[in-house]
Amino acid sequence: MHYDDLVDLLVEKIKSLDYVKDFQQAETALMANQELFKAQEEMKALQKEAVLYQKIDKIQAYKKTSQSAQVIEKRIKHHPLVDDYATKLEDVNDLVQYITGELEEKVNLLLETGE
Repeated sequence: MHYDDLVDLLVEKIKSLDYVKDFQQAETALMANQELFKAQEEMKALQKEAVLYQKIDKIQAYKKTSQSAQVIEKRIKHHPLVDDYATKLEDVNDLVQYITGELEEKVNLLLETGE
């Protein structure tokens, strides 16, 4: 089998796992929630603004903007969709790290043996 075919096969196998499918559903639900999306965009804008204020020594503006961003972050962080997404992301992340580690180990072994 060709390398690209093997990679495609691995990707399909990963996509077929139940917890990967669950993660994809959680991601879709999260992305579809316009309220959360807008809140996240607002939080990012406030965080950038806070950094700018900090750089130009506008301490009061920095504190106020930073606090506003933190309030939004706390509200977003505890939303059920975000909680669900984060939990499922952790599982998928563990899988990706495992696969990456296994591939790295096998490649290093092949390089050592000269195959």
